[in-house]
Amino acid sequence: MTKPLRALIVEDSEDDTELLLRELRRGGYDPFHARVDAPEAMRAELAAKAWDIVFSDFTMPNFNAFDALALLHQTGLDIPFIIVSGTIGEDRAVMAMKAGAHDYILKGNLKRLVPAVERELKEAEVRRERWRAEERSRYLAHTDPVTDLPNRIRFHQQVQQAVATSVREGRTMALLLMDLERFKEVNNTLGHNHGDQLLRQVGQRLRGALFPPDTVARLGGDEFGILLPRLASPDDVTIVCKKILAVLDEPIVIAGIPVAVETSIGVALAPAHADNADNLMQQADMAMYR
Repeated sequence: MTKPLRALIVEDSEDDTELLLRELRRGGYDPFHARVDAPEAMRAELAAKAWDIVFSDFTMPNFNAFDALALLHQTGLDIPFIIVSGTIGEDRAVMAMKAGAHDYILKGNLKRLVPAVERELKEAEVRRERWRAEERSRYLAHTDPVTDLPNRIRFHQQVQQAVATSVREGRTMALLLMDLERFKEVNNTLGHNHGDQLLRQVGQRLRGALFPPDTVARLGGDEFGILLPRLASPDDVTIVCKKILAVLDEPIVIAGIPVAVETSIGVALAPAHADNADNLMQQADMAMYR
């Protein structure tokens, strides 16, 4: 069974291109390819299609492997780049590898081509998996996995930035902390999975009640935080609180059971009540329990 391979070939010779494709087919690949021999054409192909690998001749009349490699790096794409040339010397080959080429193959000896392709495709997939894992880790470091809202760490950072701007510009901002009443009863009677459903729906309703740059976050347990970084007037907080209570007024149906959501809300303003994030959150927390 042949394996599909999307190959971008930087080459000015149709004959050499066909020899390359023939070797790939002999190695079990079914290549879809495009041949380019100028920077503009290569840039257009990289933008238009997703490629698995790039093969490049070392020297062409108006283009060379170093130029092609630099162009690929400019795109930020992580695609294996293999030089296939009959003119590259050992010194230049070393230079090309230091510049970022993954391998070089001599046109007169293509036996190493297929093994090199297999190796580089596997290593590229390993790099992609590692990148996805790192992205996921960065995402989870600042996001609550249950509600997909910012978590306490990210929210604290946002509050810090907003307080600093508020103090600097003399503009009022508000921090709201809210606690769901009897949330433990939902967990105990319906189970934690249904409790998570309730949290997700509350988060969605809160997010729907706000407009950028206002932010809602889940801080842990049944506690949510709302940041209002640009208030036209301190009285606007009352309007927002009423809006929050209104969107939570309709029961949330969990497992066919309507659950009434009641909440306590604590409000603190900056710079009136505090001039740093920690003190502001403490003030809002005290207000919520009061």
